[in-house]
Amino acid sequence: MALLVGLCAVASAQTFPAASGETLSGKKVDLPAAFGGTAVVVVGFTHASQNQTKAWAQRLKGEAWSIAVLQDVPRLVRGMAVHGIKSGTPKEAYDRFVLLYKGEKELKDAADFSTPDDAYVVVVDGSGAIRWRFHGAVTDAAVEQVRAQLK
Repeated sequence: MALLVGLCAVASAQTFPAASGETLSGKKVDLPAAFGGTAVVVVGFTHASQNQTKAWAQRLKGEAWSIAVLQDVPRLVRGMAVHGIKSGTPKEAYDRFVLLYKGEKELKDAADFSTPDDAYVVVVDGSGAIRWRFHGAVTDAAVEQVRAQLK
């Protein structure tokens, strides 16, 4: 019976939405395949979320993928937005920083979106299943929880 319950939990697990984007280095990527296995993903949905997303990225340097959702940014100013993101991101992080221009609703659903200016942190396994979620400012306890999910 325990095995059956476990299988039901896996079968009903939410998956990370399929999305196509571009890294800051200009590479086209398909998510979640680009993660290449279990990954930590830090997502920002608003300009104001950048303080929290940057703090998460710094604490998880080299361990996390970052995603900026620019779907609602007017096309006329997207270039300026991307330039601002690039100027605030270390070049060594460009290949793991993805810009998305569509799929915001699906990503918000997957992240369990509730507070616009928060950072959203999701741990995704190799099959694309979401194993852990958090939103808000980085804390030592949350970083420990993320790292425990990666083991």
